[in-house]
Amino acid sequence: MLAGRRLPSDVPSLRQGTTWRGRIPCQLLSQTARQRTRYNQPHSTCRVATVESYAETDVAINQFPGPSPGSFLPDKRSFREEHRIRGYEVSPDQRATVVTVANLLQEVAGNHAVGLWGRTDEGFASLPGMNKTVVFVMTRLQIRMYQYPKWGDIVGVETYYTEEGRLAFRRDWKITDASTGAELGAATSTWVTINMDTRRLAKIPDTLRRRFLRFAPEISLHALPVAETKKKLPEMVLPGQVARRSDMDMNGHINNVTYLAWALESVPENVYWTHELYEVELDFKAECLAGNTVEAHCNFLDDELPLAGPDGPGSGQHLQLLHLLQKCDEGGCTELVRARTTWRAITKST
Repeated sequence: MLAGRRLPSDVPSLRQGTTWRGRIPCQLLSQTARQRTRYNQPHSTCRVATVESYAETDVAINQFPGPSPGSFLPDKRSFREEHRIRGYEVSPDQRATVVTVANLLQEVAGNHAVGLWGRTDEGFASLPGMNKTVVFVMTRLQIRMYQYPKWGDIVGVETYYTEEGRLAFRRDWKITDASTGAELGAATSTWVTINMDTRRLAKIPDTLRRRFLRFAPEISLHALPVAETKKKLPEMVLPGQVARRSDMDMNGHINNVTYLAWALESVPENVYWTHELYEVELDFKAECLAGNTVEAHCNFLDDELPLAGPDGPGSGQHLQLLHLLQKCDEGGCTELVRARTTWRAITKST
């Protein structure tokens, strides 16, 4: 009873389905609710309306906010897309892994290219007029994370590209928290064009290059400081990993994200569980195919540099590791990837 009034004594139990007040029939609106009822007595009739309990009918979150679809910024020179971090993309601490981040970067870059050029008959994006045997190949990737998004967070990823010298191009990404705008990380990569028939560098004709650069920022933008993206990875002075068919992407190659995951397998346990990956730099040296046996090696480096945040250099304990992936057969070993990872100690506030 909501108003503190008792039902008249001649009103039968609600379970009977019909209630009475004197000789006037009343309609029972709901028989399922049992926790709260409201008794109204109009001039000519009466109604008993039962209200289901809050606990039975309400939910914690009625509708999840959705990520915004991918779209170009007004000048068409950069592309932005939002993604929700899913449960199968996080580690035991419910934060996204760097492999998840690398996959997002790849997805947004691919959507950017499709948005620019559409899809070919083979289903890929391709610069109109470009020789189909000439493809873009990533030679270097650097990812820096200031903070990892959590399960359920929506992240925004903005990407753009520009030329890098006479034979290379650069693609950068900025990663933000879509709800607050806070910068979570940044990444940069270097690409060259390869003739797949000859496996040699191929130059894009000037007419196509001009068309390609028409959608690049007029002023060169760098998601990471240039001085911090040109550091040479030192030489390296082991369980094997067999490349599987499931490791191949839609281009038929073992892609950069798989190499990254393999490199992280060699990180010592006492580092992996007590530190968080802050930055990874990868140089891609050779191609790997399904069936190749890959060895992952890891050494500690002695470099001690302050960690940088989105607002400039910071401080804190960190470790640097040097990684090497190589494929070996009877003829010897071929270096596939050389990488450097920087790890910061996990604290309660991390």
